[in-house]
Formats: sequence, C-alpha cells, structure tokens
Amino acid sequence: MYHLNKFCNIIFELRKERGWTQTLFAEKLGISPQSISKWECGIGYPDVTLFPLIAELFEVDIGVLFGQSKEEDESMNYDNEKKFVFEPLHRVEFLVGNECDIRVTEKEDEKAYLEINGDNSFIEFLGIENNNGILRINVKNPTGSDTKWIPYDRGNYSKRNMITLHTGKEHCQIYVINYLDLNCYESEIDDHINQWIFMKERL
Repeated sequence: MYHLNKFCNIIFELRKERGWTQTLFAEKLGISPQSISKWECGIGYPDVTLFPLIAELFEVDIGVLFGQSKEEDESMNYDNEKKFVFEPLHRVEFLVGNECDIRVTEKEDEKAYLEINGDNSFIEFLGIENNNGILRINVKNPTGSDTKWIPYDRGNYSKRNMITLHTGKEHCQIYVINYLDLNCYESEIDDHINQWIFMKERL
C-alpha cells in the first residue's frame, strides 16, 4: 500500500538536496507552488503522469519515489541501460552501424536527456561525445565490419536497441548517417518528435 506520509518526506528530502525552493520545483513541473506544499504536508500527491518527470528531475529511479532506498537503486543492475544529462544541445550527430531505434524530442528545457537501452554489445560499442552543445553518438558495429551488418550474440536481451534523446532545444540540428547496409525507416511522430528505425531484413 502506498503511504502519503512516506511520499511527503521523500519529496521534501529530494527537493532540499537540490537546494530548490517549492516555487522553483513547481516551475520545473509547470504547476503551482501550492501543489508542492500540499505534497510535502501529506495532504495530496501528484497526478500519476508527473511521477516519471519528478524522477527524471531528481535523477533517481521512479521506485525511489515509492519508498525504494537510493542504495537499492544504485545497486540495481543497469548493464542494459545508460542515462546522461547535458546542457541543452544545438546539434546532434548519429553515426549508425548497428540495428536500433532512435527517438528524438525537440522541446525547450533546462537540460538535455539521453537514455540508452540495449544488449551489452550495443552499449559497450557505443561512443558518446559532447562538445559545447554538439553531441556525437556513434552506434558502432560490434562485429567490426565497415561494409555490412553481421548478426552478433545479443545474450539474453531480446528487445530492440533503443536511443531516446530529449534535446533541450526546440530547434536542434539533427544529422543521422547510416554507414552500413541497414534499412532506415524515418517517421515524424508529431511536430516535436522524430524516429528512425534501423534494421537488417532477414532472408
């Protein structure tokens, strides 16, 4: 069972760790400071859609908001996941040599967020470089081939490799280069979100 008195203490401590006022925290969430005050007094709690954003702002697993200790969070196995936070980006370059899905959201924010999910080889051979707002992501081919994509051992990981990026800017230059023989399917999900799917057709 979820206890409001536990959440009010958690949200208060996380906010204080950042040195944020209730007003500043409210501004980041796009809500009123009175809402934050109610949460911390234990007489209300956020809309369910806000929990992922709150966890993202505090850079904790969403389970921490529900009472999981940060020590438990830090000891969890994240071999198949990596997260990064940057200053807002004005240019992003993807060099793609492995099967993956790329989703980019271009919206104004105080920070840029990058999340990588994939098999161990996908993550191991991924190169990420941020230089003064120019982010370069090299999705390297684990087999080392520079001419064609070759299947490799993905271990027990069966999901699609996924790169999710929130640029922190509404107008960010995005360049996507497919350097192997992968098929690329591009789609515009809405005015702010674009997606690229790289895959090799199986015979």
